Amino acid sequence: MAEHTQILGSDQHLVATFTPATTSAPDGVPVIALLTNSGVIPRSGPHRMNVHLARRLAAMGIPSVRFDMSGLGDSRRTDSTLPVVEQWVADTRTVMDAAQQRFGCAKFLMIGFCSGAEVAHLVALEDPRLRAILIWDLYAYKSLQTHIRTTLFRLRRAGVAGLLRKIGERLAGALPRRRPREHEVGRAVEVNMVPPLNVFAQRIQKLVDGGVELLFVYCGGEPEWFNHAGQFRSMFGRYPFYDRLGFHYLTVSDHLITTAAAQQAFLAMTDDWIGRQVLPAVRAPAQPR
Repeated sequence: MAEHTQILGSDQHLVATFTPATTSAPDGVPVIALLTNSGVIPRSGPHRMNVHLARRLAAMGIPSVRFDMSGLGDSRRTDSTLPVVEQWVADTRTVMDAAQQRFGCAKFLMIGFCSGAEVAHLVALEDPRLRAILIWDLYAYKSLQTHIRTTLFRLRRAGVAGLLRKIGERLAGALPRRRPREHEVGRAVEVNMVPPLNVFAQRIQKLVDGGVELLFVYCGGEPEWFNHAGQFRSMFGRYPFYDRLGFHYLTVSDHLITTAAAQQAFLAMTDDWIGRQVLPAVRAPAQPR
């Protein structure tokens, strides 16, 4: 496979690796896949998932580009004064321009792991070329049932004696501040300030009305973040776009898709989504926004 790595951007600050398709569709390239950072993880993705995705997509006739956004991986910071997330949106659109010129297609899908999902949905709000997004472990809004399940999880983890000890320490004002675990540090880096639910819902409505295919996926390894399939309905079930969203609760996986079983499940889910939802959608006429 003849992959090509290129330096892009007006400041020559972005590093991107282009992977061509290894099979040809009769009607030309249907869509280009965008693959990028998850927090501070470079463009290879968590446990090289973006590399695995690029190879599988190539075999489906879909070229891809995996890239590091400004200040991450091999890409250096730009001289721009834009806020970080706005700069990452601009970076993504720059990469889209280069990929469109290379592969001759003006339709894109993006697989966004956490911070990549945040950037992806913001790009889609600005750029009609982005027609589909897989949104991995992005914003999670908690219901009463979510809080109850979180409390039960903490109780099981600490045990009754440990929970009573913590309550006593907290009441005494002596409970030390808990150091965040490694994946929580990553989340703090990855995710910008979580918008209110109604604001996020307005964004989703605009994307759905514009014909953008959305698949929300949450892992089963973050019980203090997203801990049951019904949480998704509690978040969005009241909104008119709910029945037009895709959703999958990947219980076998943690946030970083660590195990081989989780990786295979993620890849199979992605293959199915692209085949059933994305390719038919991108081959249909685009809806006006």
